Amino acid sequence: MFDIVIKNGLICDGTGGSIYLADIGITGDVITYIGEISLTDDDSKDCKVIDAAGKTVTPGFIDPHTHVDQSILTAPAMEPYLKQGVTTVVTGNCGYGIAPQGEEVFYCSDLDQEFLNLAGADPFALLSLLFDREKAAAAYQKRYGVRLDWRSFDAFNRKCDELPLGGNLAPLIGYSAVRTAVMGRDCMRQAAEGEVASLESVTRDCMEAGAFGISTGRDPMYIPGPFAADDEMNRMLQVVARYGGIFASHTFNCNGQGQPDRLSGYGEMVRQAGDTGIKMNISHVHVMNMARDGAEAVKAAKETMDYFDGLVASGIDLSYDVIPSASCSDYTLTSCGYYLRPLVLMAGTRKKLGELFRQKAFRQRVRQIVKEGKMPILDESSDTCWLGELFISKHRNPAYAGQYLHHCAEKRNLSALDGLMAVFAEDPDMTADLAAPDFQQSVDLLCSSEIAMPCSDGSSYSKDTNLSGNAEIGVYPNSMNISYIPRYLNRYGKKDFAKAVSQASGFVARRFGIEKRGVIKEGSFADLVVMDRTLLRSFDEEENPLQDPEGILYVLVNGQIAVENNVLTKKAAGRVLRKK
Repeated sequence: MFDIVIKNGLICDGTGGSIYLADIGITGDVITYIGEISLTDDDSKDCKVIDAAGKTVTPGFIDPHTHVDQSILTAPAMEPYLKQGVTTVVTGNCGYGIAPQGEEVFYCSDLDQEFLNLAGADPFALLSLLFDREKAAAAYQKRYGVRLDWRSFDAFNRKCDELPLGGNLAPLIGYSAVRTAVMGRDCMRQAAEGEVASLESVTRDCMEAGAFGISTGRDPMYIPGPFAADDEMNRMLQVVARYGGIFASHTFNCNGQGQPDRLSGYGEMVRQAGDTGIKMNISHVHVMNMARDGAEAVKAAKETMDYFDGLVASGIDLSYDVIPSASCSDYTLTSCGYYLRPLVLMAGTRKKLGELFRQKAFRQRVRQIVKEGKMPILDESSDTCWLGELFISKHRNPAYAGQYLHHCAEKRNLSALDGLMAVFAEDPDMTADLAAPDFQQSVDLLCSSEIAMPCSDGSSYSKDTNLSGNAEIGVYPNSMNISYIPRYLNRYGKKDFAKAVSQASGFVARRFGIEKRGVIKEGSFADLVVMDRTLLRSFDEEENPLQDPEGILYVLVNGQIAVENNVLTKKAAGRVLRKK
């Protein structure tokens, strides 16, 4: 009759409607019945029965903003997602797609120091994206045992089809990958007419292969994305719109003068879309560089939401995603070594670098390195500088802990760069991050919108993976990569749990065109979560934020039990989805 029956669960179906009591019958990979199911003893022997009495059953959650395509070849189990109830992830965001690939350049985002060394990456680049294909292929094979044997978007997805996937992938086209595939090393300029035609052709091929849309990255370091002119992007978006795809963008944070101007970044996205009528999703909206304290952040969030409301009122088909915590950024950092990576590598250890920072001549050398443009994140004249946003989370000097770096520097009449060298010299094990705990109220406002959905901005690596591969530069998945769903539901589901579930499941599916997922109804795929809401907990604000969340009892992917009593079953029932 059924392969699996979930009995007596409180069904929160992902539509935002009322929660109701029912049983769910699953046959194969599909929900085939919702209602009251009477089982004989013989029936119970022939099917798996999950007792969900007093528990809540939701659709499998869908993460609209991840970079799982960058990690899936080496971490296909998708452990951090399954353990929090996420069964489908949207990949290829920020323009960072790992396919298509060209003959000259391998385009990827990788922090592993051994791979970077083997591939010949610039040690002074915080983010290395463009690699010589021949060197990268040898490095990838040696470091990961994986062959770079794909060129097209379709070929990469077929390669992923062969992986033991823990969850489902819904891939976007990363437009930076398209540009490098067509233009090779000479991609950091405007495209000529013939090249634009080729870019259109490749984009069309990707959509034919089942892409759910296209993504761009417009901040300066997200090369070559910022070099695409408005008319070039408009032509790509016309192609994507004809297939019903979505346009997702990491919009620029600062204008051409290096001043914070996120609203203009949103405006550029709308301008590029023009009259295509394409659905748009703005990536990981925040107000980090629009404010210097919590009160200013709230004001900036209200201004942002008013701006979005105006766009929607004008007929723009808009949504956006938000990381639901102000206390984490892209990664969990065990030290400040990540921001000083080339200097740590030069010195050998953080301790040795701290000693060097005490030397006047070395500090002057660092200033010169920064002035020469080799470390733009530390250059206060650069629009990619992060010094103004660094928050010192741990330091042996209590006067610095819990303070913004620029505040500490100002108190000592130092520039932000000199301030960083000074506080690091006192404690080479200090931690600092692009986090702003006092901005949480602004995040709460952004999450409250009808067009907002939560996201992780994460990868599929397990929580104990040091992404840098170097103990002196500890870079681990961010806490939201581990538990954004429990945090979101606990924080925003108190008032209306059904709505919170919908924003993280059914709403995401509708926006990205992911059919038969994100809702519990007969005929939908059996991606389901059974949770105990009384036990639901994330540890993102604890001393050790990378702990598995609690309260997620069962997770089903395509009708297979992927998590049972908080433990992975390693069923590997995930799929690469294609847009129909």
